[in-house]
Formats: sequence, structure tokens, C-alpha cells
Amino acid sequence: MLELGKNLREIRKNKALSAAELSQKSGVARSLISQLESGKRQSTSVDTLYRLAQALEVPIASLLTEEPLKPPSSGSSIKYKQSDKPPFFFKEQDLAYLSAIQKAKDAGVSPELLDELIDVVIRIKGK
Repeated sequence: MLELGKNLREIRKNKALSAAELSQKSGVARSLISQLESGKRQSTSVDTLYRLAQALEVPIASLLTEEPLKPPSSGSSIKYKQSDKPPFFFKEQDLAYLSAIQKAKDAGVSPELLDELIDVVIRIKGK
């Protein structure tokens, strides 16, 4: 089961941030943070996940996995560019896709190459 709200709250508290401070730092509405943490809302846009992860200085995967990932060591910081915002909404069943994207990134696969590979898979699957 997806633990987005639980992980978000745990990471925020470990960083000694109030929900209001996280809201200010991330640009995500305080009410949305509250809804996610309380479980009233189970999904959100990937843009929101990026902004929360950037503000908390953690990988997005740490918000989505069953066990939150440990924060990066001091001196290292995860930064996401605004141009990285995908235009879809995250749902629990999408977690496997995010894992595949992380594997591709870790292997040094560029977004362009990944896109081409996906096109190849789609063509092969369509035959």
C-alpha cells in the first residue's frame, strides 16, 4: 500500500519543518499537504511530488516507497528543474513506472533515449 501521506509527514518532521514552512518552501498549498498527510487525498500531481521532494531535499521515491529513504548525506542535495514536470497525475498503480524511470536514470539513460525505447516497445507490442 502506498504510504505517501505517512512518508511525507515523517520526512517533514525529521527535517523539523512545520506544514506551513513546507508549504512556503515548496509552493504547495498548506491544505493539500494536510490532506495528503491525513490520507484524505491519496494522489497528487507529479509536479507536486517534485516540489515537495525538492523542498525536503529527498528523492521522490522516498515519498512513495513503503519505507522512506534516508535523506542524502550533507553536502548532497537533490534539485529538480521546472522543465522536469510531467503532465500526469500519480496514482498508486503508477509506482512501478516510477521505479523503472529511476532505474533508467541510475543507468545513465537519457530522457530522449528512454522516450525512443518506449516508442520501440510500443511498436513491438502493437505487432
